[in-house]
Amino acid sequence: MGCASGSAWAQAEGPARKLTFSASVDASVSELVDSRTTGDSRDTVTQLQPGFRLDSRSGRVIGSLAYSVNLAHHTKQGYQGQNVQNFLSGSLQAEAIEHWMYVDASASITQQAASAYGQQSAVGPAGDNPNRVEVGTISVSPYVRGALASAVNYELRLTGAATNGRRSIAADSSSTGGSFSLSSAIPGTLLGWDLSATSQTVDFRAGSKTQSDRLQARLSWMVDPDVTLSVRGGQESTDVGTVIKTRYNNWGAGLTWRPSPRTRAQFDMDERYFGRSHQVLLEHRLQSSSIQFTSSRDAGNGANPGASGQPVTLYQALDRLLAATFPDPVQRDAQIRLVLQGSNNADPNQLVSAGSINSAITLVERNQLMMAYSGLRMTGSVQVYSNKSQILDATVAAAEPDRQWGYLGSASYRLTPTAQMSLTGSRMVTRATTTRAGTDLKSLSLGWTDQLARRTSAGLSLTYSVFNSTTDAYRQTSVLASISQRF
Repeated sequence: MGCASGSAWAQAEGPARKLTFSASVDASVSELVDSRTTGDSRDTVTQLQPGFRLDSRSGRVIGSLAYSVNLAHHTKQGYQGQNVQNFLSGSLQAEAIEHWMYVDASASITQQAASAYGQQSAVGPAGDNPNRVEVGTISVSPYVRGALASAVNYELRLTGAATNGRRSIAADSSSTGGSFSLSSAIPGTLLGWDLSATSQTVDFRAGSKTQSDRLQARLSWMVDPDVTLSVRGGQESTDVGTVIKTRYNNWGAGLTWRPSPRTRAQFDMDERYFGRSHQVLLEHRLQSSSIQFTSSRDAGNGANPGASGQPVTLYQALDRLLAATFPDPVQRDAQIRLVLQGSNNADPNQLVSAGSINSAITLVERNQLMMAYSGLRMTGSVQVYSNKSQILDATVAAAEPDRQWGYLGSASYRLTPTAQMSLTGSRMVTRATTTRAGTDLKSLSLGWTDQLARRTSAGLSLTYSVFNSTTDAYRQTSVLASISQRF
């Protein structure tokens, strides 16, 4: 078995520039061996994966766009996966009219599980997994922002988002809406206030169309420079969870505490139409490590890429975790690439907290703990998470909630200035219900990488994974030799 591959997203080099472009091409031949209930199965996979990354880090347009396409040929008879897979991650913030009109945009293409109870795999795009669906999302939000007589800030925003599943309508949805807010103009004062009005319409192609409106007022009190308290109240009208549109009273409270530049704690709780919602963030960083805990309970939908319960890729998880330790995006991206390379050349698009495709408004509860360490020779990261999702839409047949938990941990040790060893382990468990059997995916990888030249590196890795299921259980071994070339 032989393989030649290159990093899907090339790492930025040299001093920061306004606009940078990098490209790469992955060419690989790999062999997967797995033992299923029906006997041994072998698959030789030939892959070609060109890609590019574009970054803008200053001026009136700030953002990044990374894209790659994986073209694969499988020798396995009865292969049920896709021979062409796309991967995209992009975000943009543009100042269309100086100091007044702005545009936020984001787009992504990921490989998601159609069902939390279907087959799961740990070997990335090379594996045969009929439960995997390619899902694309796009979101655009233009808005204007300014001040009225230097006393009141205002913001008027329009939003539009869409999600589409390749060869599947289960993920297809769209969302449109808008918001208007007024707030006190001077930040950091003892007392603050804001008023907001929002409206959103969500249409699921395989489900129903829902509409929600909300009015809210908020008061904040800065107890001292480190502590801020807030209370809020209002009303919302929605037809989610009911046959006709119903009005609900809302109320909530929040606390933000920043005892030091390295530590932050934030707690928010609201009474909504579906019951209690909450947002919790605990974060602390040291010189070479950081830890972050997040907990949320909120309504999520497939139309909004930024909504609660949306998939989280490995790159996004590391980006959030290292944001405080490496505030400069170029340095942070370089550090993320080192962690990924040390983790058996881990796929940046790998989902670490994925759940499954939503075809209706869903109540999502998520808890996640992330830790990272970067020393002179040793680097490591750990993500532990749990998800619970329950359909809220009254027009969709109610089902028992989906529950998942899992972890992903990696550690790498630098043997020489250019060579390192790595160990990566992961587990994802979907709990059984009274009508559906659970699943359990475990994976362990051992890898070695060495940088042969400025833009060339080589590596060896061994991956062993076990998937327990009543319908498609397997044990799989993958051996990979790679050479990576960046342009």
